[in-house]
Amino acid sequence: MTSKRMGLGRGIILTLVLLPAAGLDLHAQVAPSESYRALKTEHFRVIFPERLEPFARRAAARAEWAYEALSTHFIEPPSGRIALIITDDSDRPNASATPIPSNRITLIATPHIANRQLNYSSDWLDVALVHELTHIFHMDRATGVWTPFRKIFGRSPVFFPAFYQPRWVIEGLPTYYESRLTGAGRAYGSYFDMLLTGAALQGDFLPVDAADGFVPNWPADQAPYAYGGRFFRFLAEEHGDAAIAQFARRGAARLPYTLDWAGKPHFGSTLSGRWSEWRSEFAAEAGGLLDRYPASLATKGEPLSDFVWIVPSPRYSPDARYLAYNYIEPRAEAATAIVDSRNGTVVRRSRRNSSGGNTWSRDGTTVYFQQNELVDRYRVYGDLYALDLNSGRQRRLTVRERLADPDLAMDGRTLIAVQVGNGTNRLVSFDLESSTLTPLTEFVDSISWLRPRWSPNGKQIAAERWVRGRVLDVVVIDRDGRLARELTKDEALDIAPAWSPDGRYVLWASDRSGSFEIYAADLKAGAADLEPRVWRVTHTLSGALDPAVSPDGRWLAYAAQYSRGFRLERIAFDSAAWQPAGPTLQTLHQPAESINDVFGPIDGPTRAYSPFPSLWPKSWLPLAAFSSDSETGDFFGATVFGTDDVRRHAYALLAGWRTGVEDLEGIGAYIYRGLGDPVLQLTASQDWDPVLLRTMADTVVRVVERDREVSLAASFVRPRARNVLSLTPVIGVEELRYSADDTSIAFADPAIVDLEGSLLIGFSTARGYPRSVSAERGWITTLKLSHERLADDLDRWRVSAEAVIRGYTSFSLFGYANHVLAARAAFGASDGRQRPAELFDLGGTPGQALDFGLGLELGGGETYHVRGFDAGSRFGDRIAAASLEYRFPLLLIGRGYKLWPILLDRLSGSLFLDAGSAWFDSSEIEVLGSMGSEVSIDVNVGYAIRYRFRTGVARRVATPGTLTSGWSGYVTAGVAF
Repeated sequence: MTSKRMGLGRGIILTLVLLPAAGLDLHAQVAPSESYRALKTEHFRVIFPERLEPFARRAAARAEWAYEALSTHFIEPPSGRIALIITDDSDRPNASATPIPSNRITLIATPHIANRQLNYSSDWLDVALVHELTHIFHMDRATGVWTPFRKIFGRSPVFFPAFYQPRWVIEGLPTYYESRLTGAGRAYGSYFDMLLTGAALQGDFLPVDAADGFVPNWPADQAPYAYGGRFFRFLAEEHGDAAIAQFARRGAARLPYTLDWAGKPHFGSTLSGRWSEWRSEFAAEAGGLLDRYPASLATKGEPLSDFVWIVPSPRYSPDARYLAYNYIEPRAEAATAIVDSRNGTVVRRSRRNSSGGNTWSRDGTTVYFQQNELVDRYRVYGDLYALDLNSGRQRRLTVRERLADPDLAMDGRTLIAVQVGNGTNRLVSFDLESSTLTPLTEFVDSISWLRPRWSPNGKQIAAERWVRGRVLDVVVIDRDGRLARELTKDEALDIAPAWSPDGRYVLWASDRSGSFEIYAADLKAGAADLEPRVWRVTHTLSGALDPAVSPDGRWLAYAAQYSRGFRLERIAFDSAAWQPAGPTLQTLHQPAESINDVFGPIDGPTRAYSPFPSLWPKSWLPLAAFSSDSETGDFFGATVFGTDDVRRHAYALLAGWRTGVEDLEGIGAYIYRGLGDPVLQLTASQDWDPVLLRTMADTVVRVVERDREVSLAASFVRPRARNVLSLTPVIGVEELRYSADDTSIAFADPAIVDLEGSLLIGFSTARGYPRSVSAERGWITTLKLSHERLADDLDRWRVSAEAVIRGYTSFSLFGYANHVLAARAAFGASDGRQRPAELFDLGGTPGQALDFGLGLELGGGETYHVRGFDAGSRFGDRIAAASLEYRFPLLLIGRGYKLWPILLDRLSGSLFLDAGSAWFDSSEIEVLGSMGSEVSIDVNVGYAIRYRFRTGVARRVATPGTLTSGWSGYVTAGVAF
């Protein structure tokens, strides 16, 4: 029957196979079907596609430098070589690290300076490698009480003490060391200073319990990096780097969730105590800025937008009537907004897949922009699109060209953009009429470009340029790509250039005064080979970015940063009010370890990638599961799992003894991703389940089923940013044997062998946002078809079909999130020839099972639920169930207590109607129905995992037969559907 208990192995094996990838962000996956080469160095095994060999050799050299620097200034390195996997399968700059099942770093060879918070570096590769390698040094270490467990069980995820530490520690240590060792990076950069200063000025500086980035408030996911990195910088400046290293060593010996006290010997107080002191000091320093700041100079911008979570990158339409900008905010999807430039009234919103700049057509009817799209399971590329403002339709201009930051010339046909490739990028032009790309610069590993902007006369281009050894500067080049003028050449971060409509001024954002403000260079003053005169345009306290001047020359729009995010504002474009910029105050910090600029790429032979020895198992773990089913008893066993460096192969094996039946139970699975798509999975298992069978007298009896099965599945997936389609055919052989304690039960076929086939189809457009109480827009549809046929009598067969449809829509009312109407319908039918049909059961509570171990489980997630009725209240070979829910926000909490590993996230409520019926082909249809309400609380547990707990009451309102009406209460876990 459909709702029978999933075998122990089936539930655990999926977790184990997927677990090795848990440390990787989805944007940092590698394509396992690609052909890879391998290069060995003293401490690394570098794996890369052949086309990236020059980049990989340079990365190998920088990784060895980072290894030696961390060994000197941090803690002792882990034993063995570390895998460094290099790919360029994504246009989203990213890197990741995991110690499970072995130490591995994945690096996306896309210049990381494309990310605002990563702009500040003299070599982004050094910053990225130090950050990820710090993760490996920190997470791998286990001493003290952990030592015997690691020796016995190996690299089991359970025995990594860093996994029990706050996320702001896990990310804060690498963020601090990326800066300390390179002299740049985020802990020294002005971007994080801007975020924290804005929060302190407005009384929103995060307490220690809210800094892990789970709370859906600004700066959201950046919080553990910004707060953690700056906190460890604060501790190091007071106590020295040695204290940070000693703290990391001490933390690796602590029991789970006791890290708060590990800092006391080194920092004079608990971590939470020092955080409170740091928070007070930061607030006092920010208050001092207010006291010293002359009110007469303060920029008072006129707001044109709500607060958003990205820099909105404003651009005026050619007639200056409208502004186009990007936004991501916690209650909606990413979009391009077109607003009235006078008052910020939104005239059109258009959904987009990712953030990025906009540029207008000359007639103001089209906005050109870049967005990322998933090519397959592993690749994410950027391309150019056109948004028709009259119809709201988007049209794709390029396919897999890996383009970003478009800007249209005055000729109305030539777009300039940045193209990613070869571990770097270059400037290209795109002709809208011929759809041809023309390179303006070459791919050079020591130079990267960002945010190019055409001059009003179309003869020159202002752009951000990074040269190794320097931070970003603003330069002007001719339209053929030759350098015409360096507008900045200092140690400040100079970004986001924009032209005045007469071409006299180039404006940009710079942290030359210590925080980001808007500056302008007068190109008419002085010769082209001399440094232009620079003016300071804005005077804010918490930051101004991304200038845009209206075509009529009247207004300057920019992004202002506050404690709630960025807001689009405007001021008069009045050069007479500008102040001389003065000298550059921002200087690069001295790195802790000398970086040798002439340290060249590592030589040495390469060879074809082999999955060995990384594929061998690195750990094992004993498992016990206690059951309330006396027929099957308890389970005692062990498991192993493994995967190779590029995750082409993965396997897991669980085996043990089932006490009630006095027999073996186990499951083994092997996954092969070498084809890219489909992903193949071979599974073999034996397990024991209590099941319900229908007798010849149309009664239902409970028996024990032994299930032996071998199956092969092929999973096809077509992922896109806005939907995903999956198709999974499965073939297999299954042997079922039945037994019962009741000797009066006789089986016509106590043992049968089935040839099986099934097809699972899924399609989803559902989406939610950071503050959503559930999925709130779109559909999720699944269809499962299965066929079983006796191996020794092909005329005896059974077929089943099940379909589930879920739909969501939302609207704005009170509270921290949108209100949601959710509907669900599920159907099942089974029939057979000389075989009993599959049995479906009706009733129970929806959700997801939460297993606490030792036989304690909360929730079960019935497929055909009707709340208020027990699971199995009705059975049949036909079934239908439906639900309608109204879900609404109640309270956004976002608080814990010090470093206790629990944070109360949010409260929400719902009102529901459930109905369903299960029947046999010839029986009367009886409908069960209920109505009720629930209150849900989302809880973040262990600094890493979010659980939803639901408590509800249901009234049975349709009670056919012997069932009675009335109220019942329940507690369960997970989202209802």
